[in-house]
Amino acid sequence: MEFREFTINNRSIREFEPYYLNETQLQKIQSRLNSLNTTVGKEYGFSFNYFEDGESIFKLLDGVGGYCGKMINAPHYIGLVLNEVNHKTEFLGAYYMQELVKALYDLKVASCWVTVMDANDEQQKVLLQGKSGTVQYLLAFGGPDEKETFFEKHHEIINADQKYEQDPYGIAVITTKESRRSLVESIYFEEWGNVAPYSVMEQRGVLDILYYVRNSPSHMNTQPCRLILKNGSADLAIINPECEENYTDAGILMYTLQGLAKELSFPAKWQYIEDESDNPEYRIVASVGL
Repeated sequence: MEFREFTINNRSIREFEPYYLNETQLQKIQSRLNSLNTTVGKEYGFSFNYFEDGESIFKLLDGVGGYCGKMINAPHYIGLVLNEVNHKTEFLGAYYMQELVKALYDLKVASCWVTVMDANDEQQKVLLQGKSGTVQYLLAFGGPDEKETFFEKHHEIINADQKYEQDPYGIAVITTKESRRSLVESIYFEEWGNVAPYSVMEQRGVLDILYYVRNSPSHMNTQPCRLILKNGSADLAIINPECEENYTDAGILMYTLQGLAKELSFPAKWQYIEDESDNPEYRIVASVGL
């Protein structure tokens, strides 16, 4: 249940202790960054920059970047560099940035996504570290300000099937301070807008996956992602396709969905889809085996 525990207990931390991480933790993080940069990053057109001196990055971006307009002060940062800004690199870069969130969580290191889309040319130059491209997001990370709160388990794993037997369409998402869409609002069957019947989700054995994937974070908690169940797979779609942040949110959700599916013994193989339909209502961005 490791991945399900991650989806319900990981939280974005916006206040960090000022101390730096220990050498062992930093070496593991840097090793993972190097591995991603030389494999999937090189193939798909993105990379990660590591900033050990968090204070200088905070001063550089104070008043410009941040979460909901407030720059996060952390001892370390990771920058997501997109060689070219397009939907595919936004999606894939976000997928692997969220993988780093999981890697940090496993090391008992807190983190938070930080938006830096308003950084000017001089600030971008610092963030790029001599590379070409654009940095839209940073990952702030370090020791949480309240260790005991971050590392304790806030919620327990439940079986979604049992909950659904009691109230299939009124299931309450895991309690948090943020509201989440109900399952029936987010899952379609075979085509857009056709609400997936509970019986279909139960027969497919995907209730646990669909229950927990709703805890995937999104920009301002807008939850722009929808799933369309098909024969042996599911299409991942976003609403409001003109909103660039939604492709990032979709990449994060795909990482969450794939991790849950793999843990629950589904094929979990996925692929990005270049939807050129120009549909103003929604856009298909990926497909995954379920």
